[in-house]
Amino acid sequence: MRWRLGALVLAAACSANNNGADTVNPADVQPEAPDVPRDVLAHDLEATVIENYSHLTLGNFSAFRDGLSPDQAVCLLGVTPGDVVVGRRPAAAARDRRLYRVLGPTLLSKNLDVHLSEDGFVGWTFDEMSYRVPYQGRTASIPIRSTELYVRDFDRWVLVMQHQSFAVSFDDLRNLAGSGALEEPKRFPSRALAKDSRELIALVGRLHNGSGPIAQGEGALVLLPDRDHEVRGTDAAQTSSLAALFGAGTTVGLRDYRIGVAKGGRVAWMAANLVVRTNLGDKSDGGIDIGLRGSYVFQLAAGGWEVVQMHISAAVPEAELSRRMFGTP
Repeated sequence: MRWRLGALVLAAACSANNNGADTVNPADVQPEAPDVPRDVLAHDLEATVIENYSHLTLGNFSAFRDGLSPDQAVCLLGVTPGDVVVGRRPAAAARDRRLYRVLGPTLLSKNLDVHLSEDGFVGWTFDEMSYRVPYQGRTASIPIRSTELYVRDFDRWVLVMQHQSFAVSFDDLRNLAGSGALEEPKRFPSRALAKDSRELIALVGRLHNGSGPIAQGEGALVLLPDRDHEVRGTDAAQTSSLAALFGAGTTVGLRDYRIGVAKGGRVAWMAANLVVRTNLGDKSDGGIDIGLRGSYVFQLAAGGWEVVQMHISAAVPEAELSRRMFGTP
């Protein structure tokens, strides 16, 4: 299956405008640090993530929606192509978005990793979540990668961005795209922070088409579509670009984006739909377009914005997931 490449090539994004996207002005006031120890904030964030898993497992979807930010526009990216929820306290966040919901899945944390901004008002997480699904008298455990971003709302953490995915190899992505089995991720309206959007888009462009600033610290995390490129810490900065991993002649473009910034102005985030234009083996048909999703957390360092967490994935239809996990045709 081929799609029209209605995308901006990210390498040229620094000269692009917002293309009619909604704009949001950042708060100029630097917030004071919360009067709570950092270890307590981190523990509270861990508890919030686990509580959200419990809400979803038990079917308390309204309670999950109540845990979204009341002030920031949110973006929730699920595993399947159509699972996208955006907006400010969107009603769609209260519906049952779980995989295999008719089977009553259980969501469990396997390896939750939590990071806080310097001021303690923003937290971002990564978890190797286990999706437990009853199947033919047994329980199947589906590995789902989950990254989230939260902001502090008085005395609680509230969710702003979520990205869940099932890992797929680069070879499988090419094969699925070539056979037409890889569906295009659902589009969503672009929304950008006018002050920093060009800089952040250009940064992502350098990152995917060449090289870009990834944080050098132990907390850095890069998740690419496959399991072989899940890189933490100082090695994250050495990760090859997405274009290089797909092969010579590949370009990565940006279709849709949602950009937000914390009140302190030193942490920003982006959720995006990407288009990878690449070749299929020795075929000379002009290439094929592969739709991917991306989410990013940025911190403002001495030299400018840098990525501290990046998550790139393919949207996998539930039928394809069933084929891989259960062997169903």
